[in-house]
Amino acid sequence: MSKNINLDLNLIADEAIINFEHDSLDFNTYSEVITEAILKTPTPFTVGIFADAGKGKTSLMKFIEKQIVLTKKDDEKIISVFFNAWKFENDEHPLLDLCSAIERCIQKNRNIFEEDIVVNILDYIKYLKYAVANIKVQLDTLKIDNNVSTTDETLEKQLLNQSTFFQIFELLKGLEKILNEENFKIIIFIDDLDKCLAKNAVKLLESINLILDLKGLSFVIAADRDIIEGFLENRRKSKHDENNEQTGKMYLDKMVQLPFYIPSYNGKISNLIDNIYAKTNSSDILEDSIKNVILSISSLDNITPRFIIRLINRIKVSSKIFMKINPNTTLDNDVIYSLFAISSTLEELYNDIYQILVKNDSVVKYLIKTIQHETYIKEDSNLYLNINKTQKEELLKVLENDYDALRMIFSTEQGKYWLEHRNLRVETFEFLHSNTLEENSENVTPIYKTDFEDTVVLIEDKDVNEKEFVSIPNQNFEMSKYVVTNKWFNEFINANGYLETKYWLDMASKIWLMNHKIDSLDEKYEEMLEKEKNYYKKKYKQNLLKENFDKNLQPVVYVTYYEAQAFCNYLSSIDDEYTYDIPTKEQWDYVAKAGDEERLFPWGNNWNKNYCNNSSNQLHKTSEIGAFPQGNSKFGISDMVGNVWSWTSSLEKNEYNYLKGGSWNFADSSYFKVSNNKMTFFNNPSFKYYDIGFFCIRTKK
Repeated sequence: MSKNINLDLNLIADEAIINFEHDSLDFNTYSEVITEAILKTPTPFTVGIFADAGKGKTSLMKFIEKQIVLTKKDDEKIISVFFNAWKFENDEHPLLDLCSAIERCIQKNRNIFEEDIVVNILDYIKYLKYAVANIKVQLDTLKIDNNVSTTDETLEKQLLNQSTFFQIFELLKGLEKILNEENFKIIIFIDDLDKCLAKNAVKLLESINLILDLKGLSFVIAADRDIIEGFLENRRKSKHDENNEQTGKMYLDKMVQLPFYIPSYNGKISNLIDNIYAKTNSSDILEDSIKNVILSISSLDNITPRFIIRLINRIKVSSKIFMKINPNTTLDNDVIYSLFAISSTLEELYNDIYQILVKNDSVVKYLIKTIQHETYIKEDSNLYLNINKTQKEELLKVLENDYDALRMIFSTEQGKYWLEHRNLRVETFEFLHSNTLEENSENVTPIYKTDFEDTVVLIEDKDVNEKEFVSIPNQNFEMSKYVVTNKWFNEFINANGYLETKYWLDMASKIWLMNHKIDSLDEKYEEMLEKEKNYYKKKYKQNLLKENFDKNLQPVVYVTYYEAQAFCNYLSSIDDEYTYDIPTKEQWDYVAKAGDEERLFPWGNNWNKNYCNNSSNQLHKTSEIGAFPQGNSKFGISDMVGNVWSWTSSLEKNEYNYLKGGSWNFADSSYFKVSNNKMTFFNNPSFKYYDIGFFCIRTKK
């Protein structure tokens, strides 16, 4: 039977964000401060907004333009003009186009100003346009009369003392005088300067220079600074002006009094994606199977909002085409999105090695082994790679330069699934290049599959104190003997933990809380079922059931780092003796190894799959705390490995929190090693999954 396929793609338009409610990049805050600088700084004044292409320069300018309207006083005479340099780059005199843009804007808003002032300003601009237009007439006449082959620039120099340039100078001074006398301010936004051809961008900058020093004018110029500096520097060199010591950087510095560089988007991409979808006025949200992959690459320097939008659109279109061509597929939609998300991301970022990763099993096995380490060991490649010299050099170059990014991609559930299913990744690759894909996904054996042996110890509530803490030798903290349980976390919920903002201390957690408040643990697990059921069923061939996760003494799961930290803040607020927190990566390591740096597993140096809850036991769910006493740390801490991944407060690249310990969802013994950090992952603090929980530590107040 064919599936009913929803073909509503709900793609994202690559356009500027103009509404404050859709801001997730702190542009509102940036715009408030920059607007204050523009309004309070005497003119002339120029702001430079610098960033790579696609990082949101236009959005920030739109925010500033809107903020000016909201901030300016009623009696202030201010008008904003938005000028897209790219649209007029081929015109002979950009200053003429700029004057026309100012004229149109004043005409549009003339009813809010005194008519006499508007008429005077418009007259000056009208005559200024006439004078600028007359330059071209004189240049053309001079070329014909003298039959010269010199550049326009040389001809303009010849005309500097002639009447047209004198008229322009007088008109500019007159315009400045009236703007100054009437306390009238014109704020001019110049966008897309770096999209222009080099000679056209330079021409516009030189035109702006004519009016840059006029009182009453402020400029906001958005561009990729490196590109503009390169344009200016090449112009200087092409003129063979060796005596001119003013470099492109110096030229731009002289123009711009306030340079503002759009900061990194680290930690903001998740909210950006949500707000982009909110902007479409659609009830749809981005599928988690796509979003998780996007978040895994969000810390890369070359990732911009524009790149993310293009990548999401490509993934969704490819997936929908596949669904329509293959209506009888047994693959769930989430699995299809996962396959295309990983394939498209790898092709966009690492096209040189993408095909090697797709088709070579030895490379995949080497990659699986490598991503379990926190450092890339180049020497190991000689043992595992069955590829030619050129391919090997390309692969090792990427691993050496972008190892962390690849590890993040393949640490997602989607990345692991892509690695484990060779036929699907090959067929996805072929579909992307030929739009033909024959499904052959049955009887796939995951790489991490092992045999089953049940040694779980069943316990009763009365047998265990889930709030017990253990003193850690030679340390100043105690650690919870067990991961935090559903029963204990419920106390936080019932104490209005999601309503009391005092437990959510940093801005990131407060922002997350705004859209994720819950009234009960049942509500949290209902959300988990809805979002994770398809992938779970595909992987384990059974339904994801709430009753397999919600018992009192099972670990609370599907919690973000923000929620774990808020829970600790709650405990600190009700305990006069102790302060509670999430352990650091180093604290977790010390407890797991019991101070022995050579220890491989919490119980010793030999792997035993029956000492912790891992997927080779085939429980396919969390176990109650204390169910695997053989696997306790030598300090007596339970479930240091297995059962659930545990949040730590330590950060990777100042953005992602480390996760420790492996979970019921993994089988390979490397995930459970505590020596040499071979089982460390990290993820966005807003990430949640059905195998992530947390321990607490406490110290004396």
